[in-house]
Amino acid sequence: MNQEPELSRLVEDARNGSREAFRTLYECYSSRIFNFLYRLLGTKHEAEDATQQTFLISLHRIGSLRNPQLFESWIYRIARNEVYQKYRRKQVDSLDDDDSRAFAEIAEDPRLHGQPEKILLNEELGEALQSALNSLPLKMREVFILAVIDDMSYQDISDIVGRSLLSVKKDIYRARMAAKERLSRYLGPGSKASGQKSGAS
Repeated sequence: MNQEPELSRLVEDARNGSREAFRTLYECYSSRIFNFLYRLLGTKHEAEDATQQTFLISLHRIGSLRNPQLFESWIYRIARNEVYQKYRRKQVDSLDDDDSRAFAEIAEDPRLHGQPEKILLNEELGEALQSALNSLPLKMREVFILAVIDDMSYQDISDIVGRSLLSVKKDIYRARMAAKERLSRYLGPGSKASGQKSGAS
C-alpha cells in the first residue's frame, strides 16, 4: 500500500475499532509478512502460525500505534519478535537445513514447461538460497531478507530491527558476501548474489 492518506485512514479506523479496516490492512500486508517469516523460519507451517500470531497481536495493540505512517515497520517488528520468541523456545540460533524448503516451493513458471533441466536448476538454486540463508546468524539473515528480498531502505531496516544504520549496513554487506560464496557454483563469472539496491541510503 503506497497511498499515505489511505493508509492513515485505515489505521485510524482500525484504532477506532473497525474490523473491516483491519481486515483491509491484513489483506494488504499479510503476504509480505508471511514471506518475511517464511524465509526466516524456513517452513510454511511455522510461517503461517507466526503470521497469524503477528496479526492477532497487532489487532490487540493497534490502539497504541500513534503514527499511522509507521504501521509497516511496526508490524514487521511484531513479526520479527515472533521469530525471536520461537528461537528462544527452541534454544537454537539456526535452522536445520534439512527442514528448509522455502525457496524451493516457488510459484510455477509457465516458461519452464517441457524444460525439466531448468525446473531442476530452479529447485536446486532455491534450496541453495535457503541453505545460504540458514547458514547466516539470525541477525544477519533478517537484514539480508529485508534489504535484498523485501527491497527496504537501510533506514527502514534500522527502524525495524532497532539497530544503528552502520550496524545494519555492515551486516547486509557481510550477508551478501556470505550468500555469494555459498551460491558461487550457480553464478557465472563476475556475477553477484544480489546487486546494490537502488534508493538505499
